[in-house]
Amino acid sequence: MLHLRLLVLLLSLFTSSGWAEDPIPPYRIAVVNLVKVLEQAPQAAAEGKRLESLFAARETALAQEQLELQRARETLQSTGDVLPEAQRVQRERELRTLERDYSRKQEDLREEIRFAKDAALEKVQEQVEQAVEAVRAEGQIDIVFRESNYIVASARVNLTDKVLAYLQQQFDSAKAVVDTDGANESNPTKPASGE
Repeated sequence: MLHLRLLVLLLSLFTSSGWAEDPIPPYRIAVVNLVKVLEQAPQAAAEGKRLESLFAARETALAQEQLELQRARETLQSTGDVLPEAQRVQRERELRTLERDYSRKQEDLREEIRFAKDAALEKVQEQVEQAVEAVRAEGQIDIVFRESNYIVASARVNLTDKVLAYLQQQFDSAKAVVDTDGANESNPTKPASGE
């Protein structure tokens, strides 16, 4: 907060005092709530759905494997007293091996999901940064602060909704291209646009 006050003070001194030989035009400052943008950007929602569908089959398979392990435990507990000692020990060993395999698969899946989420977040963050830069350039804004660097901002200088609108436009444009390409691929007799 102190840095922001110091920056504003310096900017006002340079623009309003005789310190500068050439008068400096007033700076245009804006703010963006990046947390809100990352939560509401359609790209983030699309990446979340993509990741969900990417790992859904493996998560379902692991859930089924967990049920089978639970049934095997219950069966061993209920029949363990009547089984011969050697057979009971053998089944306990097999169950422990299955449980270790399940735990390893579960941990591997968690790690893959974490890496995929990190990569998706990085991709979305890059898109958000590009959107902020595009909106900043279009509005001829000199400095854009993020939500952690200010307390309150008027609607006039808050670019959050403009950035979200830009991201929505980019998302819709990309989706239209994918939909058009998909339609052309599914109907090879129809010429692609521009041919």
